[in-house]
Amino acid sequence: MIFPRSRSLPAHRTGLSAFALAAAICMGLGFAPLGVGADPDKKPAAPASTAESPVSGKPETRVTKTGEHSYRLGKISFDAKAREIRMPAVVNFREGGPVEYLLVHENGKVHESILSTSARPLHLQIVLKLLRYGTGEGTLFDTFLPEEEQRRKIERRNLDVDGDGKADGKVKLGDSLTVSVAWKKDGKDHERPLAEWVLDAETNQAMTDEPWILTGSIVENGEFLAEIEGSIIAVYLDQLALFNMSRKGADNDERWGANADLTPEIGQKVTVIFRSVKKKKKRKK
Repeated sequence: MIFPRSRSLPAHRTGLSAFALAAAICMGLGFAPLGVGADPDKKPAAPASTAESPVSGKPETRVTKTGEHSYRLGKISFDAKAREIRMPAVVNFREGGPVEYLLVHENGKVHESILSTSARPLHLQIVLKLLRYGTGEGTLFDTFLPEEEQRRKIERRNLDVDGDGKADGKVKLGDSLTVSVAWKKDGKDHERPLAEWVLDAETNQAMTDEPWILTGSIVENGEFLAEIEGSIIAVYLDQLALFNMSRKGADNDERWGANADLTPEIGQKVTVIFRSVKKKKKRKK
């Protein structure tokens, strides 16, 4: 079984870091990263002017405290202590393929995504920064580069670019997060790994549940491209999406489809939940 489709990865872009973007907005709010001197009861300062985004107009920039450790930004809620994020979504696609995304904004590439959301990618990025999640591409997208550029990247890793007397080595990969989905049906609460709603055409089984990598998207000419494109969780590698996967087959856009056996009906409202990956404790010898 295959899900035919072909597209190329956009050329690598440069610009203001996503951290700088989130930091600038948060400073305009008077809201420091959680746990670093932030006073959640203090009224935020007037928001800095923010350019209108094609996603759905000018974004809300007020962080609201909703509980002892809980906050809300736009339609996204988060727990500062648990470092857990929740956002609303709806089942948009449940049968056939190919599937290139698990989650996009409702004005994004909905024809290729299992879920869509009215929550803004920019808000999710800000919340991820506030909770101190780190971004990084590592070598995930190298497979799309011409051979000569791949060779140059390998050579650069052997150079002392930062001047500390040591080779810089591998490019850092972003933090890993688990992604699950919760919904209510017939009066019962359900929660499952979101990956189960994807069908692996090679095995004809549900995609195995593995962490998702926060690659962080790109800022170009002052615009956060995940916000512009509406891309949040990519199944097929996408530099503009906030999250990507590092598993085998991420560079194959014909391998993944929707798992109709496990995915609820189109229109089902759900909550997408992001959690930090618990590190395994080292055994004492």
